[in-house]
Amino acid sequence: MNVFDRVHHLRSLALVAIVGAAATACVSTPEGGGGGTTAAAVGTEFRSLDDLTLVDCLLPGQIRQLGTRMTYLAPRKRVKTTKSDCGIRGGEFVLFDRSDYRTALQTLLPQARGGDPVAQTYVGEIYERGLGLPGPDYAAAAEWYRKAAEAGHRPAQVSLGSLYERGLGLRQDKSAALDWYRRATGVTEDRLIFESRLKAEQAAFQQEIELRNRVTASLQQQLRAARSAAPAAAPKAELERVTESLRRDSASEAERVRREIHAVEELKNVERTSGSSDEPSRSGRKAQMGKLELSLRERSDALAANEQRLSMLQ
Repeated sequence: MNVFDRVHHLRSLALVAIVGAAATACVSTPEGGGGGTTAAAVGTEFRSLDDLTLVDCLLPGQIRQLGTRMTYLAPRKRVKTTKSDCGIRGGEFVLFDRSDYRTALQTLLPQARGGDPVAQTYVGEIYERGLGLPGPDYAAAAEWYRKAAEAGHRPAQVSLGSLYERGLGLRQDKSAALDWYRRATGVTEDRLIFESRLKAEQAAFQQEIELRNRVTASLQQQLRAARSAAPAAAPKAELERVTESLRRDSASEAERVRREIHAVEELKNVERTSGSSDEPSRSGRKAQMGKLELSLRERSDALAANEQRLSMLQ
């Protein structure tokens, strides 16, 4: 196989993986009718507190067939779904109960030490913000963010870049910050690959925000019943705890997205001021970053609106 064929072969494999990721996102969409979700995720009625608790769920890889000869195992997919739905679908989940920061670190550390990048990122957030601790520990935050960032977890890459940019827990290094921001954006010279990935991420986020909003509506109904002492209503204190945890989670996710927007803005500034002679390539990157920024701003607005709705329930 010559060099050209090898490059073409690798590019084809990358596109196959992206198409697979997009298909998984569609299958996981709560209202998509793809058959991959359960009543716990799609129903307007949530029957237990586990149905109201959202987690980061790592689903098993799907066996797929490409053409008539090739069968392969798709990568495992992370989705935001309910605790009960994740268990039904055979997934593994990371639960960060933000209503109780005192015990959150103890709960998350075993998974973080086991190499789970989502748990590592949450541990980094706890240390960075000093949640349930005497105060922030930026050096510890940087250490945990780096573990997840080096594993390719984009939220951790953005957070690590932010610490480098601000000089918190690390020597201030704008170049290192920009490097991590570049990795996190996923901007590539191949427009097809970038846009395919962005489309899949938009579909996955639409799934997540619709689920968040349905859970919020269900919490509103159940809290109303609990406060009026309706028979068989769930305990009011537990419903209020779940509500507060979800409110803080939406706020944290919105802040994470705002950091991503800042990362994109920093990279756009570099593109504007750089003296690159490859104008077509630079123009392509700027266009990609513009699309990414627009998508991120829509996500930030949706999460902020969900946080506001949860605040009104308290």
